[in-house]
Amino acid sequence: MKTLILNGSPRKNGDSRFIIDALTKALKGEIILINVYDEKVSPCIDCRYCWKENDCAIKDDMSKTYDLMNEVDNVILSSPIYFSELSGPLLSYVSRFQRYYAQKVLRADPNFYMKPKKGLILLSAGDDLSNLERPIKTAKIILGMINTKSLGVIATVQTNEIPAKEDKTLDQKIIDMAKLLNSAE
Repeated sequence: MKTLILNGSPRKNGDSRFIIDALTKALKGEIILINVYDEKVSPCIDCRYCWKENDCAIKDDMSKTYDLMNEVDNVILSSPIYFSELSGPLLSYVSRFQRYYAQKVLRADPNFYMKPKKGLILLSAGDDLSNLERPIKTAKIILGMINTKSLGVIATVQTNEIPAKEDKTLDQKIIDMAKLLNSAE
């Protein structure tokens, strides 16, 4: 079992990271954590190179994520909520999955293959006014582009008042989702 976690939070010890750390303790197998704020990855520039090639014209740290897409069994997207959306650096990072869209949809490449995976969405929000529908919808679109079925969402809100480490509703959600990710099905 191999799990890739794309962490869209800039905070090394924040609420998103607390959920990630708690979840990884319950996950089996190898965990690959990519903190997108630390990566040297440019966003998609719509150069359309991928409209003709099974690759991206930009050569940077994204190549290691591309290499993992047909190796991992699980993909977890984790992000704080900013203006009712996933963090900008996470969105910028995953914009590079455009190459898969181009190969699968625009070119309808009959050789396109993307390993089926299970996915999970982890969200944290500082207030209770955050609308989680939009970031969940965005995350599901991203997961769908990499052939990953979302198994659910673990979210904590009002973290300005109650940090994730004090959110007692998280414990059972983390256990339940880890079981689903750890299962062979």
